[in-house]
Amino acid sequence: MIFTDLRFVALFAACWICFFVAPRRWRASVLAVFGLVFYAMYAGAFALVVLGLTAAALYADRRLVAWIAGAATIGLLTAFKLGSNSDVLPAALARSTSAVLVPIGFSYLAFELLHVVIERRRGRIRGLAAPDLLAFAFFFPTRVAGPIKRYPDFLAAVAGAEPSAENVYRGFLRILMGLSKKLLVADLLALAVAERLYVATPARAWMITLAYAVQIYFDFSAYSDIAIGFSRMLGIAVPENFAWPYLAPNIREFWNRWHMTLSFWVRDYVFLPTGRALFKTSLRSWPAVIAIVSYLLTFAIVGAWHGLTAAFVVWGLYHGALLSAHHVIRLKTPAWVAGHPLYHSRIVRTASAAFTFACVAVGWVPFMTDLRSSARLLKLMFGAGH
Repeated sequence: MIFTDLRFVALFAACWICFFVAPRRWRASVLAVFGLVFYAMYAGAFALVVLGLTAAALYADRRLVAWIAGAATIGLLTAFKLGSNSDVLPAALARSTSAVLVPIGFSYLAFELLHVVIERRRGRIRGLAAPDLLAFAFFFPTRVAGPIKRYPDFLAAVAGAEPSAENVYRGFLRILMGLSKKLLVADLLALAVAERLYVATPARAWMITLAYAVQIYFDFSAYSDIAIGFSRMLGIAVPENFAWPYLAPNIREFWNRWHMTLSFWVRDYVFLPTGRALFKTSLRSWPAVIAIVSYLLTFAIVGAWHGLTAAFVVWGLYHGALLSAHHVIRLKTPAWVAGHPLYHSRIVRTASAAFTFACVAVGWVPFMTDLRSSARLLKLMFGAGH
């Protein structure tokens, strides 16, 4: 884990000192410089590629530059995903690209840069300064695994940052919580999940699946906690990424609580634009169909963002189907049912949350392993393979 690397700790300590010693107008430049050092340390010469993509985003208010910047960012992300974690390439080509790795944090950086490019073209981000954009792109506490930031919010947070013992204390506690989640829970559960190849009974299959559901939550949220903690120590607020998602009463609420910065990103830049585009077609009289297509496309992209494998795409489509079903059920639920006190009672919400968690847990199976192993595990879980 990079966060426990002494080089990272030393880099952060130096950044903290320089950030608060420097005049306020230079603080973005300080973050940019230390971010470049971080990327050079952990991604080598690829830092130059990121510099080029960031420079292109700086001039994305020009149509041609915006298209080039967007295409280059998506193209690089796709190429890295194909090379490092994909089963869509022919076997010979896959072997030749198997050594290719996604540079550290590029999946998150790509979405942040695309956000800037899109908002520049829409005219919502104006007066972009190179040090500010570089600080945003290379902000190394969030570079490993998010959260996915938004440029205007980040710039405001940097401008308002103040040295504070309270921030250092709270940030340290958040980092400690993240490390505890990762080392004491997620990594230990990973040992149990590793036994999935030796599962022989439905009960053990369910135990492995539930253990993985807990593991992946503690693993993902741990990285977010640590990133948020380091940012807090600098006095910079970055968005929360998890809000007790397994207590969500329905699948839509789950995605409003799970990996929230990713959920809101795809909502704003995939789901809503897709819905608006489809509404201009002959499908406008079929809003439910528009919603279903938008959900399926959006979550196919979410699955592919995690990795260009059939299993990840199936996982994404599964969640798209769950969200589509929830949408249709919500539309078809009579008003008198939706307004009845029992509908909102604690017992109904608890049962709904339990059902939602079960659906999500089952969905983690293709996320956990390849499609063939997933099918075997699911058959065992539901009694078809015993």
